[in-house]
Amino acid sequence: MKKFTILLFLLFNAHWPLVNSQWSMFNCQWAMFNVLANDGVYYTSGNFLVPLRETDISVKKEVLEIKLCRDSFATVTVDYTLYNNNKDKTVTMAFEAAAPSNAWVPINRQGSHPFIEDFTVVFNGRNLPYRNAIIASRYDMETDFTPLDMRKWKGYGEVPDSVLPMDPVLINIEEPDSFCSFAYAYYFDAPFRKGENTVRHTYRYKMSYGVGREFEVPYALEPAIRWANGKVDDFTLRIKAEGRRDILLRDDIFAGAPFKHSRAGRHIFHLHDDYYSKCLVAELRQGDVLEWHSKDFKPKDGMCIESASNLRHGVLDYAVTGNVVIDKNGRETRYLSESDDKYFVEAQNYELVPKAEAKVEFRDAEKGQGFVYLNDDIRKANVRQRPSKQSEVLFTLDNDGKTAKRYPCLGFETDESDYRNWFKVNVNGKTGYISSNIARWDSIKP
Repeated sequence: MKKFTILLFLLFNAHWPLVNSQWSMFNCQWAMFNVLANDGVYYTSGNFLVPLRETDISVKKEVLEIKLCRDSFATVTVDYTLYNNNKDKTVTMAFEAAAPSNAWVPINRQGSHPFIEDFTVVFNGRNLPYRNAIIASRYDMETDFTPLDMRKWKGYGEVPDSVLPMDPVLINIEEPDSFCSFAYAYYFDAPFRKGENTVRHTYRYKMSYGVGREFEVPYALEPAIRWANGKVDDFTLRIKAEGRRDILLRDDIFAGAPFKHSRAGRHIFHLHDDYYSKCLVAELRQGDVLEWHSKDFKPKDGMCIESASNLRHGVLDYAVTGNVVIDKNGRETRYLSESDDKYFVEAQNYELVPKAEAKVEFRDAEKGQGFVYLNDDIRKANVRQRPSKQSEVLFTLDNDGKTAKRYPCLGFETDESDYRNWFKVNVNGKTGYISSNIARWDSIKP
């Protein structure tokens, strides 16, 4: 019986290349637990996983279901129907999860990922056992993935933070200027029989988040072309949510067929945006399903399910400028994007406003425009006489955390002594300053 290896591509952030020189430093403002997932085809050669194009096994059907959960996790269920056109053979399948970035969690030398839960594989109706390892990880999926000799490598939690350029890398203790990105691998052996075979993968993982980004779920679709037929004969994508999740999805690769929403009256907005190019926004609530289906699916790129708040370009929570759409009746809404001859806007809900009946106005906190409101977790806030933490407290604001009270913004200033930013506000005719550490700015007052 022949034995091959297939690598199931689950990467929990963008790959970083294997290098043998000093890394340049940079700052991330979000934690990366992203997922890039799908099946590539590999064989083993010594301690290497080498990619190849499978000539015997084709993908007849794939159903990919992603659920965005309330607990900041995503659950993924992937059902494959694979057809083996040749003799029985055992395939070693490796599920790879790249190390999280900017999470700063100690390396797990046993090889299990710190943000993966409930990992299971069911092959032809039978649960398969798996084993773990730590492997080298690189940008190019066509490059060998090498199990690391962990006697030579150490990671976060094992060496001083100052010697690591970032957390998803290891340092070679024999060559202190040599670094390597790494991933956690889950291996299991699958006995393919001639004819039809089924594989079901399920797992939970922590979604990425950051400045203006409530969640992001990248998913690599391209490895599907490595199978015998170079495509997925029948592909279905289902996106679900627990509670309210408004999602954004770049829809260039889905142009061949429409998305369908399970609930009548729920909107799917097709937009063109300077940052995202073509994209769609869909409103999901408990029990809703957003579905896309295609025959002979030949993906050339991956996808990323993102929070619709990303249309604010990741800065709303820290913004001090913004565009406002004012319609013919004087009603103001927050500008987000455009859809043909309409503006895509947000007030309490998403809306489309005809361009011919509206205008766009730019607003700036420094010019005394817009409104200021307290953060949800702030119950009491001091309003000071001057933009300084040492300044006298004029009065205190109460916040119940339920209804956001907005106060007219009169300006935005920085205390040069500690670089703290302050909003100048008007509260019931009284003027004072609120720290931007406990308050945010908005261009409109819904």
